[in-house]
Amino acid sequence: MSRGRTLDDPIELARLVPPGELGELVASIERALDCRITIRDQAGVVLAGAAEAGATERPFDHEGERLGAIAASGPQAAAGIALAIDMLGLLVHHAHARELAAATHEEAMQVTFGELTEHNQRLTRAVSRLEELDRLKSNFLATMSHELRTPLTSVIGYAEMMAEGLAGPVSGEQKDYLTTILGKADQLLGLITSVLDVSSLETGQLALERSQLSLAEVVASEVAIFQPQAGRRGIAIQLSSQGDTVVVGDRRKIRQIVSSLLSNAVKFTPDRGKVGVEVRPGPLAPGDDDTPSAVQLVVRDSGIGISREAVAKIFEPFYQADSSSTRAFGGTGLGLTLAKAYVEAHGGRIWVDTAPGAGSTFVATFPIAREPAREEPRA
Repeated sequence: MSRGRTLDDPIELARLVPPGELGELVASIERALDCRITIRDQAGVVLAGAAEAGATERPFDHEGERLGAIAASGPQAAAGIALAIDMLGLLVHHAHARELAAATHEEAMQVTFGELTEHNQRLTRAVSRLEELDRLKSNFLATMSHELRTPLTSVIGYAEMMAEGLAGPVSGEQKDYLTTILGKADQLLGLITSVLDVSSLETGQLALERSQLSLAEVVASEVAIFQPQAGRRGIAIQLSSQGDTVVVGDRRKIRQIVSSLLSNAVKFTPDRGKVGVEVRPGPLAPGDDDTPSAVQLVVRDSGIGISREAVAKIFEPFYQADSSSTRAFGGTGLGLTLAKAYVEAHGGRIWVDTAPGAGSTFVATFPIAREPAREEPRA
């Protein structure tokens, strides 16, 4: 910001009162009184009136500071000088007050600008630091996920070998223990994989292995996996499909999308409740016309529902609608985050229709396959 007027700068008559105003002042006095008026600045330069010096001259001061002089000639010279001094004093007073106000405002603006500049610099440094911490966090999560999976894979492998009797006979009770170990190890491996996938999303390294597949078949396979778990609680999973359900996508990630939606539906549905799963052609996004442009996966539950405040956050990483230490439902809050990322990576959309106490309906869409793609062997 360039330097303007300051409060300590000297007062200059020519700067305070424009030449035009001085000329009008001189002309009005000369018309009113029989005299000739000349106004000079402190250096003797004529600012208004006739150039010749008058017979009578008086200095002109403002707040104890010499600004110039007023000369006059003619029968009413003294009266003309007195009137000129009074009128010029009023003009200078108001002009100086305006200049002081402007200078005060400019100095305040300079101080504010300096404070804003310093604040912006601090914010820039803070943002840089946060970006560095975020990068370090992502690297740490990726590294630790890999490091945790390595020994866990060995635990799962040796437990499977013991369960198969490769290390000697296993009693029924021991086999139950090993089955529990394998189940919990698989669960832990899934959590570690989810954390690794989230760190991949943050670094923009999500890659898809696309192939042509039947969404209905993938969904049916996942429903069969969840049937025993749901059956133990008396929950009925009703599956239906209609129309062409072929899409182009990553089979593993689509299975994970289906698994996340089914897991949530079963988890939040009360005992002896119902879960409905439907695969059908439909619009790609809510609000689109009814022309089928995608294959929709619809998962309905008769569970507790979600509040309006929570709906806006359920797809955020690690968010859980019930975060209390005594919450009734487990999970890390990563399933829906990854499901949303994977659906959108396929060019689809995901949304939820829900209300507290009225259950939830999740809809995930995948664009209809329009180009030939290699057929992946069915898993």
